[in-house]
Amino acid sequence: MFAFAQQRVKSIEQQRVTNSIDNAIEKSRKLVLRCYNMIASQQEVSGVQVASYLMNYDDHYTTHTFRNLFLISIENYLQAELSKAQLQEKDIDEERLEDMTTPIDEEQEEDTKQTEEQFLLELTETKNGAKFVMVNTRLDYQHRSKDLTALCLYDFVSHFHKKLIDKSDRRLIKSVNESEGKRLDTEGTKMNERYTFESAHPQASSHIVIKHTNPVVPVLVGPQIPRQEREETRERYSRALLTLFVPWRSVHDLCALNQTWTEVLEIQKPLISPASLKMIENIQLLHECKHDRDEHLRQVLVEAQSDNSIDPVLIPNYYEEDQNTEEDDPEQLLQMLST
Repeated sequence: MFAFAQQRVKSIEQQRVTNSIDNAIEKSRKLVLRCYNMIASQQEVSGVQVASYLMNYDDHYTTHTFRNLFLISIENYLQAELSKAQLQEKDIDEERLEDMTTPIDEEQEEDTKQTEEQFLLELTETKNGAKFVMVNTRLDYQHRSKDLTALCLYDFVSHFHKKLIDKSDRRLIKSVNESEGKRLDTEGTKMNERYTFESAHPQASSHIVIKHTNPVVPVLVGPQIPRQEREETRERYSRALLTLFVPWRSVHDLCALNQTWTEVLEIQKPLISPASLKMIENIQLLHECKHDRDEHLRQVLVEAQSDNSIDPVLIPNYYEEDQNTEEDDPEQLLQMLST
């Protein structure tokens, strides 16, 4: 422990010394914080941890299974399809479309790359032989069986997943006439519910949709759904909820060309299932809890600064990562401990 503290003191001494009292107090506070972080990070590994790692055991256990859902990319796809349809309706030519397009800077371009739709390139057996196709969750949902038409995106991801067709599945498919986009007959068997894709799906001939034995929990990856009351993000909020909790196959199932996402949400809200409405309430509740937490933290800091028993200079005005010191070298620290 003393070796770690000595290492931090040396790093402070190597910096440029100033005569400012405030600067000295701030550096003292940072020294204590760095010593604590260094001691906390250099913890011994127990025998149980080593054995679990060598035996390839799981490092945690949960009551639920989770599956990522990149919601913002699906939203952007729907928004792009809606904008395209609106432009076609107005009969705008390509030259005028270029004039309407505003250039974006490098920062905006980087944000766009982070939210653009992602695809997996998979080798798939088709009637014309094996070939590579691009697939993702959005395509699986759009081209789901007609028997799953009333299922929203959230419930689809939660209850169903894609599976490669095996011999038992092929027997079920052969027993059904025009099996594309249909439910397979699994009655009298121990098989979970099975459905075929519509013919437009790139893996319709090699994969089917099967129901989970236990539902999974979709995890929304990307920017979080904004607060309901914020006017500047009201459209994004409405679009996200419609994408998640209202059944659709194309953007025309969700929004008309002359409607806003907010208007559509007000119309569609009575048709959303009670379970989905509860999740919408929980999303808003999560935002409110975060807001209350931040307000409580501000209140604690204000009270601490106004408390005469605490020297105000010992309370940092803001929290930021110290960029002036180099990262600690673990090898050097271990060498100090061994000497």
